[in-house]
Amino acid sequence: MKTAPYSSYFPEGSNKKTVAALQSLVKQCAKAYKLTQKAFRFPTLRLSEEDRTRLAEILIDFALDIHSGSGLWTALEKYNTELFGTPLPLVHDGKAKLPTGICVERVQFLLWNMYPQIDRGRFLAPDHHDLLIAAEQVTEFLTESLPSLPDVSPVKKFLDMPKDYGWEIKRKLIWLGTKSYMFRLLFEEYIEEKHNGEISIGIIDDFICQNTSIWSGLGANDILADCLDVPEAQREELRNWYLRHVALYEIIKTGKEHSEAINLINDAPYRIREGAPGHPRSAGIRQNMILYGSLVPWRGEWYWSGECQNFTPLTARQRADVIKNVRQKTQFVARYCKEREEKVFQFAEEQYQQSVKFYGNDLVVFPNGRAWQREEKKRFAAWAKAHGHAGHMPNMSWSEDLLESDNGIGIFSHPVEGQEIMEEFNEVRNGLKKDGKGCTGYEGEIIREWICSTSINPHFIHRVLREYGGEESIKSAFCWSTDASYWLDYLLRCRKGEYYRRRFPSIDIVDTKGN
Repeated sequence: MKTAPYSSYFPEGSNKKTVAALQSLVKQCAKAYKLTQKAFRFPTLRLSEEDRTRLAEILIDFALDIHSGSGLWTALEKYNTELFGTPLPLVHDGKAKLPTGICVERVQFLLWNMYPQIDRGRFLAPDHHDLLIAAEQVTEFLTESLPSLPDVSPVKKFLDMPKDYGWEIKRKLIWLGTKSYMFRLLFEEYIEEKHNGEISIGIIDDFICQNTSIWSGLGANDILADCLDVPEAQREELRNWYLRHVALYEIIKTGKEHSEAINLINDAPYRIREGAPGHPRSAGIRQNMILYGSLVPWRGEWYWSGECQNFTPLTARQRADVIKNVRQKTQFVARYCKEREEKVFQFAEEQYQQSVKFYGNDLVVFPNGRAWQREEKKRFAAWAKAHGHAGHMPNMSWSEDLLESDNGIGIFSHPVEGQEIMEEFNEVRNGLKKDGKGCTGYEGEIIREWICSTSINPHFIHRVLREYGGEESIKSAFCWSTDASYWLDYLLRCRKGEYYRRRFPSIDIVDTKGN
């Protein structure tokens, strides 16, 4: 993705003179960082001119946030303290009080987390020799630059604007998730790696509402919730926007300020606030329309979130088919349908118990994919027979690459996440058994992939460690050296933050009764 101009990262309506003054500081900061690099002992942290400029933009925005009290960094430290007992995990022990304002520890933590975003794939020790040098020099520069920072921050001014309506919150959330120094590089990576550079309203909404980050597994909605001067109930609403109500809605009444709709999946009524300034959808809502989309709550009202698909008109048969298809999307439907939530958890628990009973354990290792396939067919046959479905095996698809994998297949069963599969398991196990001493480069790489994989839940990690040990090997793979009790929880939250939110089993239930 092409690097955007620095001025584009500020909220709309920001004072141009203020932005120009900050741009001047960015140039000075990039120049100072070039000089700082000359003192580095290793090439690891040396950046190109373009990357130095990007880092300088981040650093100036960070300084402005701290100086003006915009609240982004304060929110992060607050969450960290609640989760780990320290505002700056692996950098500060949480015992001594941090200095106010810009300090070496804060800059060190920022740089440590920003380098992997600028130089993707880079794994860095939090106390890397050159990182400490950079933190000291950057702190000195930023401290000296404080008198040049504007008294009124465009960001703080923007965040302090009215927040009575959901669209006012969404506007702030879009900026924070796509433009702020904490999230813009993560957003760019998300667009490039998951959407081939494509940007749409729906993709942006997915990122700002659903995505978690290396910032302790927090999402943009978590950070914004703590920045806003609103009651705790509203903060909780915003933090839960990842549980968007995705459904098929029929508009039964329209008005200047509100429309009323029925969720056709569970027949629940919704009162939806309309009239977002300049938003074409608000003007286009009509009675009897059938829309597939998402709703989020704010202050007791519902608001459209992201894109909507207009399914109007639908014949009675088409309507029944669409409702049936949406009801199968259990991870969405269970968010707002208690009956479906209970049913899917019950089914997932049954599947879990059946798997553990069949294999005799929740963690099983096979020599190759073919061996696992044979046992899975036996397991499904046993399940089908027990439920009176003998001879009616489901259509099971098997990845050819997985079947041909011959370096160990680790299978872990969990009552919510279901069955998870880890290829190259022998390498993970071998690396863990070395307990951080003499791991090969490939073993370290596989361990990192295992930790970072979004298809492997934290329970899998903990289960394997109970079986084989090897925490020191994980630390080694990530260049960490720490005795902090929270280190693994912190690492897993950073890499697998979505698993620390409310989760539903990934099961599509086909209900022949249409319920």
